[in-house]
Amino acid sequence: MLFKGLVLLFYFIFSVCFSQGKVDGVAAIVGKNVVLHSDVLQQAQFVAMDKQIDPSKKPYLFEQIYLSTLDNIINQYAVLDAAAKDTNIVVSNDDVDRALNQQIDDFIFKAGSEELFLEMAGMSMRQIKADYWQDIRDMMIVERFQYSKIQNVDVSRIEVLQFYNSFKDSIPSSPEKYSFSIIEIPFSAGDKSDKITINFLKELKGKIQSNIASFDSIAQIYSQDPGSAPTGGYLGFTPRGALVKEYEEVAYSMEVGEISDPIKSDFGYHLIKLLDKQGEKISTQHILRITVYSDEDKTQIYNSVYDIYSQTTGHPSIFDSLSNTYSKKYKNSSGKYSNFPVSRIPGYIFTQLELLNFDELSQPIEVDNGYLLVYFYDYQKEFVPDIDNSWDLIYKYAKQKKQNIFFTNWVKNIKANIYIKIFDG
Repeated sequence: MLFKGLVLLFYFIFSVCFSQGKVDGVAAIVGKNVVLHSDVLQQAQFVAMDKQIDPSKKPYLFEQIYLSTLDNIINQYAVLDAAAKDTNIVVSNDDVDRALNQQIDDFIFKAGSEELFLEMAGMSMRQIKADYWQDIRDMMIVERFQYSKIQNVDVSRIEVLQFYNSFKDSIPSSPEKYSFSIIEIPFSAGDKSDKITINFLKELKGKIQSNIASFDSIAQIYSQDPGSAPTGGYLGFTPRGALVKEYEEVAYSMEVGEISDPIKSDFGYHLIKLLDKQGEKISTQHILRITVYSDEDKTQIYNSVYDIYSQTTGHPSIFDSLSNTYSKKYKNSSGKYSNFPVSRIPGYIFTQLELLNFDELSQPIEVDNGYLLVYFYDYQKEFVPDIDNSWDLIYKYAKQKKQNIFFTNWVKNIKANIYIKIFDG
């Protein structure tokens, strides 16, 4: 299932589902693809949750949601099958990487930090990207194929007016929106704290080389990598590019059996042992230690954030440029947010926005993982769109409806030429 682990955290992000779950009851077969009952059930539960429907209290309604979800999955596989045969649909690896990174960045923003996101997901970033790369590629192929079919479908002014007159009572209101920018600097260990971690790892290396303890046992006791520590730090064979740059640069330069000095990466400090090397693949095990920041380190971070506050107050363009830089560097909530719906703003940020005036920059605010600055730019009240205040939006809705009808009919036609079998209960 697309983002089967992450959906549990943010089920409202995705509506497309490609089943890859454990083997259980088969719900349907679409061409060469098997749709599992468990995957349909899980997706249906997310839909029910979003609509605040309790399956135990409204079983008939939930059954309808289940059948609708199954039909949606079948349609997606049918479209993917057709898209795979269209040579004009090209999705490069770089396209997929960018899309996957953007989705992950969105998750990180909602979680509050990369560390919290990974903790909630219960997976390493490497595992997340490896597990869901193909899902994102399939999703992009479907989206581009669908666009190729509907891009020439348009609506006239008369059709827009007819749409508005027919659906004006059901057009959703435009929610409250804020425009703001954030700079968030996470707590991090300074030189003194780094030195403590480095010396500790050097002591562990000495114990291993003196045969006081094995690398495996030391990793099980002291490594802070939750994914590999229980198995002695083993990462198995990994192709070049699968691990962080700093780790690979050292590992590929080592001799088999060699243990590195402490190596720093975004995750912390590593001791690496090279077990085997086969062309562009290496087998390694490692011990990870995460540096712990001190009160002195926190004070230094505060001072650096206050310097940014002093230098950018009254200069939003400079602040925005810095927020973009820190977003790329830290992968946290740093960045510029224009017309951002209230429902998508984390509570700790929304609290600060309510305290600020237009074009005001907050002083440094301590949050769980660091200090942040919030620059508040604009606010839009909730309103009901109509043809006078939101012509472009009503036009967009009318066009989308016509395109959806067109594409739905097209999907019905192609399904007639694809083997589809739906299994009961």
